[in-house]
Amino acid sequence: MTAIETISKQLQGNVKDVMSIKVHTATIGTHVNIVADLMARYSLRRVVVVDNSKQVIGVVSQRDIVRALMSSMKPDGQEVTHKRVEQLITVEKPITVGPDIPLARAAYVLATNKIGCLPVVDEHHTLVGVLSISDIIQYLADDNVEGMETAFQMYSPRNDAKTRSPAYVRKMNGDLVIPLKNIENKRARMDYAVLGYDPPTGRILIKFVRATADEAIATKVQDDNLIIPAKGFVRHFSLIGKVAAFDVTDHNQSKFLVLSPKNAGSNNVNAVGTT
Repeated sequence: MTAIETISKQLQGNVKDVMSIKVHTATIGTHVNIVADLMARYSLRRVVVVDNSKQVIGVVSQRDIVRALMSSMKPDGQEVTHKRVEQLITVEKPITVGPDIPLARAAYVLATNKIGCLPVVDEHHTLVGVLSISDIIQYLADDNVEGMETAFQMYSPRNDAKTRSPAYVRKMNGDLVIPLKNIENKRARMDYAVLGYDPPTGRILIKFVRATADEAIATKVQDDNLIIPAKGFVRHFSLIGKVAAFDVTDHNQSKFLVLSPKNAGSNNVNAVGTT
């Protein structure tokens, strides 16, 4: 069995199913120090360099930037003029991939070329996303916990709505409020979530997904809390007034959370949190 056949057993689907649509880029002519600031601000490992037409020129890594900054220092500690970002690119033609390429083949390209990411381009060679090793690892991790969802009735806004600090449901607007101190992985992607409910136990499932996932609900962070607008979900399962608060269990490096009622023995406890 070849390496690509072995990979194909675990990686089904195409690049577009896993790639990140939000891509941090730097255009030709951008100075290295500006790119360094961008990387530091967003904790980036690499940045895709594009021209004014969003054609991919190459990829620069955090290591490339550090080396450029170090070489720009004079012996007396003063800085010389920084290089432009495109000057750090060492390959004449960047390795890219199309969105409809099988995911297994893209993973094989990443592994054999020993690179951290692949810019994803359309038929016009315009940047539309990026596929990184981290994306593939997260995809594999998500695939291994799918069985967790079978105990829940998944909520769809499109169809169903036409000893930590506890989480709770706001009575005023039905928001789910989860204190961030309950989240173990502080760098986990939590921008979008899908919700599920297990009526026999009263547990709520919160699974963090990509923006492109079906039924994804956009979340926000406010006052050290993760807020999930769940008005339709709360109404559909009649959750207001069922429980005062929920214990939060973090699973699989914050890939998903399970909220368990703190007062499971009582069905007459008023929900807390009115603002």
